[in-house]
Amino acid sequence: MKGLNKLENCFEKGQLKRIPKNKELALQDLKLANFFLEEAHDLSELNKKEMTIIALYNSVFHAGRALLFADGIKEKSHYCLQKYLEEKFEKTGKLSSENISLFDLLRGLRQEIQYGMGKTKIEENKKCPV
Repeated sequence: MKGLNKLENCFEKGQLKRIPKNKELALQDLKLANFFLEEAHDLSELNKKEMTIIALYNSVFHAGRALLFADGIKEKSHYCLQKYLEEKFEKTGKLSSENISLFDLLRGLRQEIQYGMGKTKIEENKKCPV
């Protein structure tokens, strides 16, 4: 495994797997992305910042996963999903670096909210979208 880049490492470890391209699964994930985006909006209106972030992250996660299904890739790692998007979509100009940065920010915040032992200080994060 030495010498492999991060994306190749994801495939090597089985965190990304090649499957037949699946437009139906991609469309289902896009519907989920839209659902979570609407939920995030509703939660934001209620000033539920932590839950808004979780819903926003789920929205971008499912949108990203839809791109993978359309490419014939199945993920078992949120990190590896991001690495795939960086390599196959950001570097080719199909996604902006801002999109990838937002995904990374939300992924980190979601992880802190769900698995952290203390209250996440969202107000202090100037980059936070909520």
